[in-house]
Amino acid sequence: MSIAFDAILTIPATLTTNLYDSFSRVTKPTPKLKDQDHEDDILRKCTLRLDTGNPLTHTIPTQSGHSRTLSYAQFGSPSPTAKTIFFLHGWPGSRIEGTWLDAPALAQNIRIIAVDRPGTGLSTPDEHRTILSHATEDISQLAAHLGAETYGVLGVSGGGPYALACAKALAPTQLKAVGIVCGLGPSEIGYRGMFLPNYLGWTYATHITPNFVAWNFSREPQFRLDLPVSERLSMMRKAYESSATPRLWGWNKMPAKDVEIFDNEDVRMVQVCTAREVMRQGGGSMRWMMQDMKLLASDLGFDVRDVRKDLQVRMWYGREDGNVPLQHGIQVARRLRTVEERMAVQDGEGNGKDGEGIGGERVCLKIVDGETHASIFFDFREEVLREMGKAMDL
Repeated sequence: MSIAFDAILTIPATLTTNLYDSFSRVTKPTPKLKDQDHEDDILRKCTLRLDTGNPLTHTIPTQSGHSRTLSYAQFGSPSPTAKTIFFLHGWPGSRIEGTWLDAPALAQNIRIIAVDRPGTGLSTPDEHRTILSHATEDISQLAAHLGAETYGVLGVSGGGPYALACAKALAPTQLKAVGIVCGLGPSEIGYRGMFLPNYLGWTYATHITPNFVAWNFSREPQFRLDLPVSERLSMMRKAYESSATPRLWGWNKMPAKDVEIFDNEDVRMVQVCTAREVMRQGGGSMRWMMQDMKLLASDLGFDVRDVRKDLQVRMWYGREDGNVPLQHGIQVARRLRTVEERMAVQDGEGNGKDGEGIGGERVCLKIVDGETHASIFFDFREEVLREMGKAMDL
């Protein structure tokens, strides 16, 4: 039934937009190789480091006797002896997003390893992968390959559940600290508090109409690979400007802080490059993007309460986040704590120690008034790395 409903929505939507593009001449031929230099010239204007060429890769053996590729990028300190933090990107996202941490990590002598999940970049798709397998097979083996004897992991937004999987599965002698910024928690917490389109998408559409969700994303400017980079960047700028003005009862309203962040050409270039990596594997790329969403919106395969109780965890959430509800941070922190720790720290509405900043607790949850999904990450990057570095020394 859900497959038929998905098709009823997706097929007419696809045909309609294809006809519109054809008659309005919006769609231009996919840029040819001879035009690639011009496209790259545009992206080279970005002041942030974009890992858009051939990424670093590591070959991982599988139980079937074959092997698969894991692509990644290194940001921050180039020193192999620097503290290492694995960056687990959001959804949809890629290793490119690690560039946000490049400058602050370099300043603090921290090595950032940003990893593409299977199906993104050059990471081989894995039809049978799980949230846990990304920790036990990908992160653990890449850490060994890089000679990182101890390390931390940082999950942002859709990377939150993967950070929790690392907390559950990786060896205590190696994983020393976990950081989560505006991270999703287990799906059973629910998505009340999200913007309405997000709520409908994560609660229902990912399970009932995944092809329609994929079609919807394919119409986003950064995913329009049929258009030149310059046009995608222009469309994104106009879309963000438009989203600052509420329409349809605030349906598409973007918080002012987020509009300010995305009203930046460098930020938009990073988004364009990230979308290219999401789509790098060709026609089947949307399938792997939706696989990731479905995994995030399903049972994680483990109970957060079972995460070891000696692990240092640092969490940051904005009270005005409409992409990931604050309740996810509160509930995850509660489940990570022991009974004694829960009694010592008042959860809920930022009372007691939660919300006042990063203190001396093993599981520290910082709730910041006025901060949004984007601003809690962009405005607190230096603090996130600094506190994670301290936690790794405990």
